[in-house]
Amino acid sequence: MLTATPAIQTRTPDELAAAVRQSRETATPLVDYGVAHRGVGNPPPESHTPLKQCASARGGVIEHYDRDMAIRVASAITVADLHAALRPTGQFVPIDADPDLTLGEIINHNVYGALRVGYGSIRDLLLGLRFIDGNGDDIHVGGRTVKNVAGFDMTRLLVGALGELGVVYEATLRTYAIPEQIIVVDVQLDDPTRIDNRLTDLLLASAAPTAMSIANLTGKWMVRMGYFGKPAGCLAQLRSLETFLDTIPGARIAGHGPMTLDGELDEIHARRSWRRTASSLVKLVVPPAATGKVCWELAETMTGVSIHVAAYPVHGCIFAGGDLNAHETERLGRLADELCVLHHGLRVWYNRPAGAEHLAPFAPPQDDWSLMAKLKQTIDPRWILNPGRLLTPPTEAYPR
Repeated sequence: MLTATPAIQTRTPDELAAAVRQSRETATPLVDYGVAHRGVGNPPPESHTPLKQCASARGGVIEHYDRDMAIRVASAITVADLHAALRPTGQFVPIDADPDLTLGEIINHNVYGALRVGYGSIRDLLLGLRFIDGNGDDIHVGGRTVKNVAGFDMTRLLVGALGELGVVYEATLRTYAIPEQIIVVDVQLDDPTRIDNRLTDLLLASAAPTAMSIANLTGKWMVRMGYFGKPAGCLAQLRSLETFLDTIPGARIAGHGPMTLDGELDEIHARRSWRRTASSLVKLVVPPAATGKVCWELAETMTGVSIHVAAYPVHGCIFAGGDLNAHETERLGRLADELCVLHHGLRVWYNRPAGAEHLAPFAPPQDDWSLMAKLKQTIDPRWILNPGRLLTPPTEAYPR
């Protein structure tokens, strides 16, 4: 049974560093698995201390460099508060994660969505980070300009490290001007594999979208594309898309129209809301050219099970799941593993129902995990930051 002590809440870097040093001295791990990613990875050690960072004054905004198109914020700021703070300035950060996620959780798990096509992921948006390592040292990397990295880029290494390499408390991000026009287009496909062979052509064409996702809604495969920019440019891209789709059998535009930025972010959030409530949820990352095929296999092979499948085809990221029991989850797990082996992909469990907890959280092993373990040993030698969540500690210091 887990025996977590009361959570430590910190508001300043000094408080956070003191908490890390105290945990290091007592050999009591600090654990923060986030809000939407509590089921990702191995469970925490039996004895641990939950960590919660709180946003400071001004809602977590430290400084907005509006002319440099950058903003410096506390990692405890939520997506909703970040968007609200920037909206009056006519700028935004293109993070389309759930509104209640903190920036720290987004960095730890490399969270991204449909907007990554046009704006990049959190790795591309980050200009600088400040974090506390496992020794309690305050580390600053990067800055507020684009060309500021020399040597090992720790900013990028911390992204997706599940909080094992350091506790981020502050970040500097690029901002973008809110687009004058957004046009969203829903394209219906009779077969999701049709997009695999034409994905590169689409991205090289004038019809290349800013946002793109695919899902099997109400039994139909729908691709949602978003065009962000000036009105004339968005209209030209829409016309180009219409011409492009004429070359893809079984593809047709089911609807299109203008959308505000807030409206589009809300719609994106609504379309992925099922992932937060699904008892069973697995993420697969495969080569983009195999996205449609894997989506089709997941939907068609899991017969007799009500399953959702949604993906970001440009990046080969696929989510599958729903209200599945343990037996159905094991069946989904076997299929996911087979597809990852076939397509040289990676599988990560987000949620597993009771009776399916034995399923390995990550598979297959990745080549860069050994490098991460060496970095962990260097910057967190006592293994007190989320130990064992992904990387295996070198000793049995933290029994499970």
